[in-house]
Amino acid sequence: MKTTCHSARRAAVRAVLTATCLAVSLSALAAPPPTGGQAPSGSDDLIYAMGEHLAISIPIYKSRIVETPSPVTRVSVGDPDIADVLLINPYEVYVLGKDLGTTNIMLWSTHGSLVTAMSVNVTHDIAGLKAKLAAILPHEHIQVMSAHRNIILYGNVSSVVDMDAALQIARSYLEQAATAKKKIMFQEQSGGQQSGGSAHSGKVINLLQVAGPQEVMLQVRVAEVQRNAVKHLNLQMLGTYNNGRWVGGAVNGPAAFPPAQWSGSSGQGLPLLGAPGTSGIAGPVQSLVQQATQSISTAGLFGSYLSGSFVANAVLDAFAQQGLAKILAEPTLTTESGQEAQFLSGGSFPIPVPEQNGTIGIQYKDFGVKLGFLPVVLADGRINLKINVSVSQLTATNALTVSPITSSSVFAVPAITERRAESTVELADGQTIGIAGLTDDSMQSAARKFPGLGDLPIIGQLFRSQDFQEGKTELVILVTPRLAKPIPPGDARLPTDNVTAPSDAGFFLLGRMYGPPPKRAVAVGASPRPPANPAPAAEPLSDTAKPKGP
Repeated sequence: MKTTCHSARRAAVRAVLTATCLAVSLSALAAPPPTGGQAPSGSDDLIYAMGEHLAISIPIYKSRIVETPSPVTRVSVGDPDIADVLLINPYEVYVLGKDLGTTNIMLWSTHGSLVTAMSVNVTHDIAGLKAKLAAILPHEHIQVMSAHRNIILYGNVSSVVDMDAALQIARSYLEQAATAKKKIMFQEQSGGQQSGGSAHSGKVINLLQVAGPQEVMLQVRVAEVQRNAVKHLNLQMLGTYNNGRWVGGAVNGPAAFPPAQWSGSSGQGLPLLGAPGTSGIAGPVQSLVQQATQSISTAGLFGSYLSGSFVANAVLDAFAQQGLAKILAEPTLTTESGQEAQFLSGGSFPIPVPEQNGTIGIQYKDFGVKLGFLPVVLADGRINLKINVSVSQLTATNALTVSPITSSSVFAVPAITERRAESTVELADGQTIGIAGLTDDSMQSAARKFPGLGDLPIIGQLFRSQDFQEGKTELVILVTPRLAKPIPPGDARLPTDNVTAPSDAGFFLLGRMYGPPPKRAVAVGASPRPPANPAPAAEPLSDTAKPKGP
């Protein structure tokens, strides 16, 4: 009997303990987590629904698990193209972000009551973008925000290069959103085939600011020196011997042998030797040889000799010429980092070009000093430059004359001699580098001489003509970039500040071409500068020097 009572008592204790443990377990499951909406482990993929309304943000193509306080049997999605939902079990809901945008998800219980209404915002992967920017550009302070389908970058960067890198990285995340597919349903729910198209991916809104000076001033120096030397020696000589039967001579230079001219019965000149009506030999008469017109271009000697049957004329054209040309151009141009700037000091000349229906059009070609550059300020004050420098001038050499068929006008198109350099360099503030250099040394020599006689020493010069040309060109192009800052108005100096018109007395009596420099006016808001050598202060007048009143 005692054994039966003890067994019944043990069974009752076991039942009470089992019920207590079950109640504690159920209360632990139903109780909200102590972290206030996040999983105890700190994972962002698990979200607790604490009330009837819940707002969550999900990166595109990523998912979240939402735990509900009550069992859920039915779900509804406002826009399945934005987000999709899958009921894993009565207490866990799987939410997937499919495309950028906002929608809502409704969860109902078994009795048809609303358990939770979730507002879902599918955004870009902002956390991943922030991590990527921090890893690649650790020294930059870049903030990221998602607005609808756009990515906003704001903050400060140290250079334009880092800003461009941040924009390129952000655009890669836009390409990820561009591949979003519409109407993708879970195969576990629909079992249908996936379909849809790509959506608009938005754009990157750049609100980044570059710290430090961003204006770049480029100083270019183009220095060229041309030297040339010309030596010319030309002897034009004609000697003739005529004794009445024999005619002979020598010539250095072109000569003509005209035929004998006499008027026949027909009134035409015939090249015949002998009297009219008699037989003769047709051909030229050597006694009538004529040398080409003799001339002296710059300097030379001439002379004639006559003795009996011998006559000789000689002209010696000999000169030496030297030339020196100097070109120095120093253009300066300022622009903002990342913006192209151009400068031209010269002009344009017209060039005729054919057009439709046989008409002639006009195009213009620039010449002079031309500068174009694109600066980019890098980190640590270094400057990347893309430079195009050109110095050209008009010349008559190789010029072209055009005469249209449909017009009697004549167009003269001059030629251009040009020195051009295109380069990309990287320099620090104030550094100078040569981007182009040329040293050209040319020499030409030509001789025209009588065979044999022209090779004789000294006397051979009478039977020889020769030219000699030599040219030397030296060209250097230097560039110096500087980080430019604005200057106060009072510090600006202009080339026209000290140039004024002369007075009548100064022009007519003293022969002055310009007047005295004007007094410099102080700009508004600028403090006047004291003179370099200030005059001593005026002393007070003594009693004897004071003017007396009436």
